Amino acid sequence: MSLLSTTLNLVTEAKLDATIQFSQSITKLNPNPKTIFLTGASGFLGGYLLAELLEQTSAQIYCLVRADNKINAQQRLQQHLINYGLWQDEWKLRIIIVVGDLSKPLLALSEQDFNQLAKIIEVIYHNGAYINAFHSYEHLKAANVLGTQEILRLAGLKQAKAVHFISSMAVFFSKASLQSKMIIETDLPIADGTLKGGYKQSKWVAEELVRIAQKRGLSACIYRPVRILGHSQTGINGNMNDALCNLLKACIQLGTYPLLDARINLVPVDYVSQSIVHLSQQPTSSGKAFNLFNPESIEWNQLLDLTKELGYSLTALDYKQWQQQLNKELNLFPKNKAYIFLSLFFRSPNALMMKKPPLDARQTLDGLKNSPLYCPPVDKKLLSIYFDYFNKINFLNKK
Repeated sequence: MSLLSTTLNLVTEAKLDATIQFSQSITKLNPNPKTIFLTGASGFLGGYLLAELLEQTSAQIYCLVRADNKINAQQRLQQHLINYGLWQDEWKLRIIIVVGDLSKPLLALSEQDFNQLAKIIEVIYHNGAYINAFHSYEHLKAANVLGTQEILRLAGLKQAKAVHFISSMAVFFSKASLQSKMIIETDLPIADGTLKGGYKQSKWVAEELVRIAQKRGLSACIYRPVRILGHSQTGINGNMNDALCNLLKACIQLGTYPLLDARINLVPVDYVSQSIVHLSQQPTSSGKAFNLFNPESIEWNQLLDLTKELGYSLTALDYKQWQQQLNKELNLFPKNKAYIFLSLFFRSPNALMMKKPPLDARQTLDGLKNSPLYCPPVDKKLLSIYFDYFNKINFLNKK
């Protein structure tokens, strides 16, 4: 870790370019935009967001994609949706590729193209981010922080545009926030120097940039999902590097699991994408933050009991005993990706095992009350769907 990381001041980092201003303000969100700009469409949640926007609106969706050219980007994005079982041929004419890069000034567009895009776009969904649990803030800053600044710059040019920013509940994982009796949606995450992990830090700063923009007149919503896993019906998961997936895989390969005092909260990707799009279309959502979590989470040890009920032979061990076994197996199988990941994961503070206060979602539930959307509980039925997918792609057997 660099010296700069040890002295990082997130408040100082959260400075929005003074030239980014919003001369026109939007008091209500546009539920029927003709043009939408989406970042991160080639990611896991982004693919589902793109499909949901195509389903629920008639808009043309301009997708920022890092690629050599538009043809390659179009093919890659189409294949991305095919892999998730989402693609519809009639969508091809409604997806407009914008070849660019979040980590570059003006999104790597020319000033003329950037200004032209600002004229065309009516609404922005900023989902793109560089996600890596082990990289430093400095490594992620260009894409996650400066990229957000460029999105806000785009929002402030030409016609007024609302911004829907996808953040993370992890922005609240500082010591001060975790000492709260409850984290509610109107709370602001506290930067007290104890928020660890470059990704969490970059999301905190990016959120703060959005709030600064709101004070300058931007209409923006912030969405904070917890751990996002597979589709609730198909189990399809584009996030197989997730810590929980790797932990379950390692436990099954070892035949043991650690007894832990931890509660697991996860949300299916379809619930998150559908909720974001629905909430973004409600005229009263402007300026609000929404916590997207599972009201029916599960204790770690209970989750493993259900895993055993699904047919997996597992023996419970004290955490220290289990970690000794993990280290022993890593020495025997030094190329096992799950073992390598977890050996790094447990060396640093992590959100999976962290004690967290209860979460509140009054604004989210109020915004979803007239919709059929609900978050399925983390139970045997959902786990069965996830494990069926794990087995389908041979995830659990891969070393």
